[in-house]
Amino acid sequence: MPLDLAQARELLLRVVNKFYAERHSPLPGAFVKAQLLAEAKSEGSEFSERVLGFRRFIDFVKQVPEIGIQGRSGSDILLAPVTATETLSAYASPLPRLRRDFWRAFIEFPVPGVSRVYAPDEDKIVHVDAAAPRLGLVIEPVPREVQLQWRRTFAEEQSDPMKQQLLAAINGPPNAAFNEFARRIRENVAVARAWNRYLQKQITDHVTEWAGRNGVAEERWIAPTQSSQEFRSSAEGVSRPQNISQRAELYNFFDRLPIEDLLQIRVPLDWVLKVTRRGDE
Repeated sequence: MPLDLAQARELLLRVVNKFYAERHSPLPGAFVKAQLLAEAKSEGSEFSERVLGFRRFIDFVKQVPEIGIQGRSGSDILLAPVTATETLSAYASPLPRLRRDFWRAFIEFPVPGVSRVYAPDEDKIVHVDAAAPRLGLVIEPVPREVQLQWRRTFAEEQSDPMKQQLLAAINGPPNAAFNEFARRIRENVAVARAWNRYLQKQITDHVTEWAGRNGVAEERWIAPTQSSQEFRSSAEGVSRPQNISQRAELYNFFDRLPIEDLLQIRVPLDWVLKVTRRGDE
C-alpha cells in the first residue's frame, strides 16, 4: 500500500537524518530516493511521489521544510537537514584548488612585526618587516576569531555525538581549541572529508573577495589543473614512471569514493567507446 503524504514526509526525514549522521555530508537526491523505495518496501509499503501528486521527486522534497536542498548545474540535487545549510552550500559547485602559498598566507595566524605581501610582478607572496616599505598587495590573514567561528558553525551542523565532541573541543582551553578540534576531526574520516570541503569553501570565498578588491586575476591564485600540469610535463619530457605514479594516485582516489558519489561522475562518451571497442577486439 502506498505511503500517504504524512508517512512519506516522516520517512524522508528519517532517511536524510540517518545517512547525514553517518556520512557527515550532503546526500545525492537519487541516493535518497533509492533509500526511500527500499525502506518503504521493507516496511511492507511503497513510495511514489506521483501517487502523492508530485510530478518530480524534488517537488515532493520541497514540501518538507526540515530538508535543505542544494541544486547543482548539470548534476543531481543534494539534500541535508535544514540545520546544515552552510555545509550543504560548500558542495554546491566544484571548488578550485588554491595555490599553497596563498592558502598558507590567508589561513596562518599573523606574526607580530611581519607583513604578508603579494608581489604581482614576481607573482609570489613574501614576508617582510611590517615597518619596511615594499610594493605589493598586503594580505590580511583570516582572524583567529573568524576561523574559530568557522569551526563552531561546522560543529553545530553535525549530528550527535560528533557535534558535542567538536563543541567541547572548541569550548575548552582557548590555547588548545584548534589542536583539540583537529584531533577530533582526524578520528573520523567522513567528518574530516566534510570539514576539508567546508574549510576550502570558506578560504576560497575569502581569497576571491580579496582578489576582487585588489584586481588579482583568478589564474594567479588558483593552482594549475591536472590537465595543464600534464601538458607541461609532456612538453618537458617527463619520464613514464612519473605518469604511472600519477595514474596510481588517481586510481586510489577513485577507489576511496563512495559508490553513489562515483556514479555521479560524468565520463566522455568517446572514452567509453574507445574502451568498449578495445574490449571487443
